[in-house]
Amino acid sequence: MTLIHWIGVPINILLNKLGFNISRIRDETDTKYLAIIKELEGVYKEFLFKDLPINDKRRIHLMGKLEGTEPSEALYLLNYLHKSLKLKGDVCEFGVANGATSALIAYEIKSTDKCIWLFDSFQGLPKPSEKDVLLNDIYRLGSIEAYEGRMACPIDSVHAKLKDIDFSQSRTRIIPGFINDTIKSSILPGKVCFAYVDFDFYEPIRTALNFLDTVISANGFIMVDDYGFFSAGAKYAVDEFLEAKKGNYQTYHPIESAGKFCILKRTEKD
Repeated sequence: MTLIHWIGVPINILLNKLGFNISRIRDETDTKYLAIIKELEGVYKEFLFKDLPINDKRRIHLMGKLEGTEPSEALYLLNYLHKSLKLKGDVCEFGVANGATSALIAYEIKSTDKCIWLFDSFQGLPKPSEKDVLLNDIYRLGSIEAYEGRMACPIDSVHAKLKDIDFSQSRTRIIPGFINDTIKSSILPGKVCFAYVDFDFYEPIRTALNFLDTVISANGFIMVDDYGFFSAGAKYAVDEFLEAKKGNYQTYHPIESAGKFCILKRTEKD
């Protein structure tokens, strides 16, 4: 066990204010944690996701290294991703951070011809809007405004994680920059079967959802993280989107213990 496991909260708060973030380091020898994930997989497969394929390599090399995405949420992500793979279109992640969840998604589509599109500012969170009311002060910064610029990760980390799983560079599309700017680019997916949106704040989530509405396949899924957690903006953005697109999406919510996120399924289009 490394020293970082035992660093106390006061030091963590100080480093957060200096722009650093401490996270627990796990490696492949953390057998107890991996055993818990394996047990969780078995329970979810038996009672919730009977068609979800189980893969030991995925669990050991990818799920055991996730940061920010808990195993329960990852299992929901994998379930709805697999339900989407038979549909036309690529897969997207909006809000990539260090690329751990990107690698998990990419690993699941290696055997397909689908591309993965990864959108992130790589400059941290944008300026919050007035709808981004702080619900959970996860870094203990004292205000939602203090989170501007936080959670920045280098793009090289994403490249490295995709290289570790031998995912094809020719099927990788990394779009750096704030979504309100990059969404105006001509280099965008023409059709999407699955998207994971983890942008935290109201404006970028709203922008991502409005774009996805134009490209998501019928019966495709959009999973939005932090619905009712961290910033109120995520829930505002989703609820407003669903109201504007009434009848076009079915919504699903996880069991309470699985986390704070929601899933949107595009209904059959005319």
